[in-house]
Amino acid sequence: MSKSIKKEEKLPLRQIINNTFFMIRYAVRLDRFFMLCYFLIVCVGFVMNTLFDTVILKGIIDRLYNNTPIKDLIIYIIIGTMLATLAELLTQCLTHVNNIRLIDFTGRVQQELLEKTSKIDLICYDHKEYFDDFVIATSQCEQMLQQAIGCVTYLIGNALSIVTASVFISTINPMVAIFPVLGFIVNIITRFTITKLEYEFEIQQKKIRRKSDYSRRVFYQPEYAKEIKLTDIYIPLHKQFEDAIKEEQAAARKYGIKIAIFSLINWIVVFTFLSYFCLPMYLGYLALVKLSIALGDVASLNNAANTIRNHLDGTNYALVYFQRVGLYADRFRKFVDYKVNIEEAQGTADIPGTLQPLEINHLTYRYDGSDHDSLHDISLSIKPGEKIAIVGENGAGKTTFVKLLMHLYNPTSGEILYGRHNINDFNTAQYRDKIGAVFQDYQIYAATLAENVLMREYKKEDEETVLKALELADFSSKLKKLDHGIHTELTREFSENGSLLSGGESQKVAIARLFAKTTNLSLAILDEPSSALDPIAEYTLNTNIMELCKHSSIIFISHRLSTTRDADRIYMFEHGQIIEQGTHAELMALNGQYAKMFEKQAKNYKLKSM
Repeated sequence: MSKSIKKEEKLPLRQIINNTFFMIRYAVRLDRFFMLCYFLIVCVGFVMNTLFDTVILKGIIDRLYNNTPIKDLIIYIIIGTMLATLAELLTQCLTHVNNIRLIDFTGRVQQELLEKTSKIDLICYDHKEYFDDFVIATSQCEQMLQQAIGCVTYLIGNALSIVTASVFISTINPMVAIFPVLGFIVNIITRFTITKLEYEFEIQQKKIRRKSDYSRRVFYQPEYAKEIKLTDIYIPLHKQFEDAIKEEQAAARKYGIKIAIFSLINWIVVFTFLSYFCLPMYLGYLALVKLSIALGDVASLNNAANTIRNHLDGTNYALVYFQRVGLYADRFRKFVDYKVNIEEAQGTADIPGTLQPLEINHLTYRYDGSDHDSLHDISLSIKPGEKIAIVGENGAGKTTFVKLLMHLYNPTSGEILYGRHNINDFNTAQYRDKIGAVFQDYQIYAATLAENVLMREYKKEDEETVLKALELADFSSKLKKLDHGIHTELTREFSENGSLLSGGESQKVAIARLFAKTTNLSLAILDEPSSALDPIAEYTLNTNIMELCKHSSIIFISHRLSTTRDADRIYMFEHGQIIEQGTHAELMALNGQYAKMFEKQAKNYKLKSM
């Protein structure tokens, strides 16, 4: 179990209470009417049931015992039934309204979470502790909000019912209340212990299930199917799944035995001994031996005591959920209160209207928890219209460098200047609007082709932009085969008639995103943009990019060194540092690492004479 979880288990009571009421305030802000309805449903229902089980029941039995005229008895029963019917009618109406509001409420919750998630800094996805907290917070949010509302409302509703029943008991024999109160004390001790154990088990189980869910999921994903069928990769995946199941079983045994013991103590003491034996025996003694209470008192006192016991038990469960919500809410609160540093940065300087050079000065970056720099003391400059190639083996720091250029991370030290300003001085969204990028690990979304190109909502005036971008990405021939053109749904996630694209076709759509954004583009970043394309398509792509982005700076990141020969400058990265730089001819003459890498690949290229 992680240190962060252990730390949360030791949250002080004050923090648990603050966390739970934070959830209540969050819910009230989203929908006050929903909260009011829920409160009325619980409180009115609880109080009316208590009155019916005690006062009204006693009145009926007493009238029967005292030979009250049948007419008076019927009137009394009708009045009691009407009160119960009105209470139930009110409860049902409020419940119906609330069920409709609940859909809207949960929708608002998810909208807020999606908006917040979209603004979370990328570094949070790289940091395991942050990522675990965010995943658990978002996955449990709706449930925890409803439990927060429920536990507080049930505490109030149970308290009202207990007061109602206690007032009734005190008018007859206050000693009867001893039995449910003793049961409550035992119940609360055992229940809190059980809840803590269940919470520990659930957190551990979620972490273990991430392994088993992954191993299971890949067998259902079409992109994995060919390799699984053609190789023996299923063997380690099966083993990983089996190991996760064994881990979960071990955790279940460890916590299950403890939970079972405390549950047994709870049942024997609270329900069997105090409720089923002690209370009836005491009431029988009062009625049959001391003759101090009547038959109606026996029935109503028994109901009243059981009502107190049940509502004390309900209070107990509400307090348990209060504790549970407080523990989970600590994660949710961190998520909601997380201060977004990069994504929401407004900046202090206006982005220049004309193309500007990029200056990278002594740039260093180290990931949290790492013992070495991913980038170390990188310095270079990129002029408007200059074509730069970044090459190097996997892990050399190329992708980290690009993420820093796009202001997805803040550097550990050093600076990136656009024009005369550090990029931290700009509004993040406006700065990124100057950058177009195509990544090797692009994604195709379950949306229309047009939306996948624009990467935003499609508007009618965007049609020409989308068509032109797809044409430049060499997608026109495929587009003609799509029944709904640019409005075709991609993937079959939500539509059986959705189009499934090949790897090369998908990459062309990703490339079209760059062509749809060439207006005022200052920097184009191409991370292995043609890895799934044939040589002819690759040549067409490079020609179109060079033409449309001729005034913009272009950074090529590639393992296929055939794309680097025409670059104005090439930077060879190794272990996060620049070890060589120059033109293709200069680096070949240097006969260093670049030349060795190029010569290894040369047999795959049809090179022109040099």
